Amino acid sequence: MRTANYIFSVTSIVLGIVLILFMLSQTADWNVGTAIGLVLVLNGVVRLWFAQDDT
Repeated sequence: MRTANYIFSVTSIVLGIVLILFMLSQTADWNVGTAIGLVLVLNGVVRLWFAQDDT
């Protein structure tokens, strides 16, 4: 389960960053897509944090 958490957390962080960069390149303002990207990055960081505590 620890490996799966690492895979999902890194995937979530990367997808979140890509979505944020894509949405910022399309428009100059913050919108729902940017917010979803931030949530994905935060989800990945939290999942990575708990994956380190999982032994």
